Amino acid sequence: MKRILNLNVTVLTLTAIILLGTISVMAIERPFALNARGIATFITDQAGNPVRADVSSSGTATHLGLATTVGTVNFTPDPANPGRLLTNGTGTITAANGDTVQLELNGALVPTPGSATATDKFDVRFVGGTGRFAGAHGTGNGIVVVNLLTGAFEITIVGDIDF
Repeated sequence: MKRILNLNVTVLTLTAIILLGTISVMAIERPFALNARGIATFITDQAGNPVRADVSSSGTATHLGLATTVGTVNFTPDPANPGRLLTNGTGTITAANGDTVQLELNGALVPTPGSATATDKFDVRFVGGTGRFAGAHGTGNGIVVVNLLTGAFEITIVGDIDF
């Protein structure tokens, strides 16, 4: 009887360990910040209007450390505000170890009067990733200041990310 009881306790203990080991770790909301500098290559239509920018940058990001970014931003004229361009795009932030965070953005690029710069204030959605960021999600806000002549820009994003 004692032997059967010990066997039952051992089986229950092993079952508990196996079950606990298979429970997924729940995503935890964490603050996120990125600051980077980069270059935008503008693609224009036949009239010279920007329709897209291919962007890349490097900088630092919370939870990723030193990071690089690549992405595409599409421009659409804002019918309600001549001179302003509505923006939407996608991007990938890559950590030094190769883990990535995917994001989507929507905003508006507004030229600075009397200057060769423009500012885009945008909303960000984190929509996945790889490595420890697989299934990442969250939201944030960003700002880009871009030199329209050289394509040089600085980007800052702050928000919350769950992974």
